Amino acid sequence: MDQLKHISCGIKGLDTILGGIISPSTFLVAGSAGVGKTIMSLQMLSNASKSGEKALYIPITTENPEKLKLYNSTLDFYEDSFEVHSINRQLAEKDPLTTLIEIGNILESIKPDRLVIDPITPLGFGFIEQEKRRFFYTLDSMLQERNMVTFLVGELLKSEIHNSVVSHLSDGIIYLTREDRNTRADHRMEFIKMRGIDPGKRSEITSHKYLYNINSSGFTVYPHLRPETNIKLDDSRIETGIPGLDSMFEGGLFCYNSLLVAGIPGTGKKLFGLQFMLQGLEKNKSSMVVTFEDSPHQMILESKKIGLELEEYVDRGLLHFVCTNPNEMYPAEHATNIKEVIEKNNIKRVFFDGINHMEIAIPDKLELRGYLYSITSYLKSKNITSLFTTDTAPSECPGNEKIDVASIMDSVLILHNSKAKDRRYMCVTKSRGTKHLRSIKEYAITESGIKLRTDTLI
Repeated sequence: MDQLKHISCGIKGLDTILGGIISPSTFLVAGSAGVGKTIMSLQMLSNASKSGEKALYIPITTENPEKLKLYNSTLDFYEDSFEVHSINRQLAEKDPLTTLIEIGNILESIKPDRLVIDPITPLGFGFIEQEKRRFFYTLDSMLQERNMVTFLVGELLKSEIHNSVVSHLSDGIIYLTREDRNTRADHRMEFIKMRGIDPGKRSEITSHKYLYNINSSGFTVYPHLRPETNIKLDDSRIETGIPGLDSMFEGGLFCYNSLLVAGIPGTGKKLFGLQFMLQGLEKNKSSMVVTFEDSPHQMILESKKIGLELEEYVDRGLLHFVCTNPNEMYPAEHATNIKEVIEKNNIKRVFFDGINHMEIAIPDKLELRGYLYSITSYLKSKNITSLFTTDTAPSECPGNEKIDVASIMDSVLILHNSKAKDRRYMCVTKSRGTKHLRSIKEYAITESGIKLRTDTLI
């Protein structure tokens, strides 16, 4: 062994967090039943095998090998090209020394680059603690003799990990858990220990939990959305697409601005966002709509009724959608989807329609603010102009509304319906870096969209 090297984990999103895994090394993957330890292991082995590694899976099980193979084959990602050598769980518990010899013979025969033993919990089951420690020290010496990556899967709770000798012998400890949240359950990954990584990065990794998802397509981990680094902000101005509005922002929004448009239902927030987006599309700027209540088809049809033709931009590959049911939304997954669309299509404008719907998925106000902060920070670092809409409670005068997320945004525009005069008004209550007009302007929703009057009403 000349030096340590970084190789792919084989799990989507995990390489982004860790920067790959160190080879050779030994990892403990721990958690209770049903958190996805085996699926994670099988996906790592399948992808390693596809990449040319010699992969070996040693399940400690009472299942018939053929039945086990049938279960595994139901997984879309499963690759039947890696080696599988089962060890009977009852025998492993009763006669661990014979099991140790059997594992050694298998390793000598296969000479794998990547190994998974699943689970290691039954090994040494009948020993007293001192004998169990000797057993695992012997197993560790056997593994260390080979230049490979080893994953030891343990049926362990977090409170049990530090009392397990395996945790002391492992270079990394990955803990998987299931957390109940209201009407759904979230799966979280935590890195309790991680050797061989830059100390600064290791501190960041081990201080966070990461959402992951499991389905027939595989095991996916969602990194936290972070702004790009060493990016110079573009302070050029862009048009909003609303006739008469740009003058209220000293000639338009900064390219990196996030604009919050707030008002009660019926004030034209969605139409405002569509005009903003269309302004960019007409200049061949790739744009994206993030919505929680409309399908792309529905939004295209409704836009057509008010004279906004969007379909041609979809056909040209300029307009993209991220549509999510808030009842089924996982914030980290949602953010990852947004990032992927942005980076794949070089998005320049984002219309985030109805952030109030996100309260269903993120009922905690502080958590919701944190999510929106990460989104706006990332968009700003990419010099993307973004527009967010939200509902507000009725108020007597525009500008008196209390909006929790207003402090996160660069600019805030209030839309207001006046019952007394049966008219609509708007005002800019905030715009960082701009001497914005604080006056209240009247606007109308016409067949060709939102338009402002040129005279000041107040």
